[in-house]
Amino acid sequence: MTNARIDRDYTFFLPRFSEVEALLRLLVVTNLLALFSTLVPMSAMQKFSWEQYFVYVFFMNWVALSFAIIADKLRSRLIRLPRIRAAAVCAIIVGFIVVLYTCIINELLIYLHIMDADPTRLWRSIGHNVLLTLIVGGVLLHYLYMRERLVVRERAELSARLDTLQARIRPHFLFNSMNTVLSLIDIDSRRAGIVVEDLSALFRASLQSAGEVSLYDEVVLCRRYLAIETVRLGDRLQVEWQIPDEETLRKLKIPSLTLQPLLENAVVHGVEPSSRSSRINVLIEWSANEVKIVVSNPIQPAQKVLPERAATGNQMALKNIHDRLQAQYGMTARLTTHRAQNLFTAYLSYPFTSNTALNS
Repeated sequence: MTNARIDRDYTFFLPRFSEVEALLRLLVVTNLLALFSTLVPMSAMQKFSWEQYFVYVFFMNWVALSFAIIADKLRSRLIRLPRIRAAAVCAIIVGFIVVLYTCIINELLIYLHIMDADPTRLWRSIGHNVLLTLIVGGVLLHYLYMRERLVVRERAELSARLDTLQARIRPHFLFNSMNTVLSLIDIDSRRAGIVVEDLSALFRASLQSAGEVSLYDEVVLCRRYLAIETVRLGDRLQVEWQIPDEETLRKLKIPSLTLQPLLENAVVHGVEPSSRSSRINVLIEWSANEVKIVVSNPIQPAQKVLPERAATGNQMALKNIHDRLQAQYGMTARLTTHRAQNLFTAYLSYPFTSNTALNS
């Protein structure tokens, strides 16, 4: 799945009905339509027909759920079609489902002796249901198409913001690192050269255009950053990694410079203020459709009342990461934090993509 393919999937007018929120919205609209369809034929003096209402609920919910399943199965193919053709395919699918369930319900009512067999009435019901469904479906598809246009525009605005955010990402430890290099030149020139290489790699990554890199490359970059800080902080900085193997990391993708700022926050706010050894824990897990990253660091007693400037800097870095994830993946990406006793934890998750998917 290329970045362009990811963009098309994110902005496609049909939501992912496999997501609970999208499916619930569909069912809410469907049941409101069932209520509307029951009320429309009634006169002011007529009594509300619960029997008719339940028939509409049963019929429309099955139509909606069936369409949701089929639309999700065909999503990858629909995305590649022009929008008008994709909408036409959706209309044909809905029409076919409506005809099928109209026939099924007709046979069911005949079997239960609720009504007699009448081919003329059946064809009239099919025509009525298909016409009503296509009218309502056309209105909904038009709404979803206009919503897609809005999402595309917001996406463009977010991409512009992303470029700005990317330009603002510069390691705050530059001056400390330069002082470290100066102090090493006379006593260990080889190690000074390694620090300079690590530092140049970090700045090269920060100057690159926004986009995804392999999680392996991001982890290597983070190790370079931590190597620089280890020279400065010594044994005070301890890091425990719980991550997948190299082959898996090379398949997983992540927006460039997403993990490194989290580790920088952990060092600046969790390790640097302490005179004792402090441990940062990094956990990376992945499933069939999601990558989860957890970074935790100790909170030093002196930090319980943080200086306003430090707190602002921490929140700004986290907000930048959150905005970049939203620009790349939309609302499916999340970044949350939790502070408990003497531990600060950042939870990051986003949709899974891999090299294998990119090549498909």
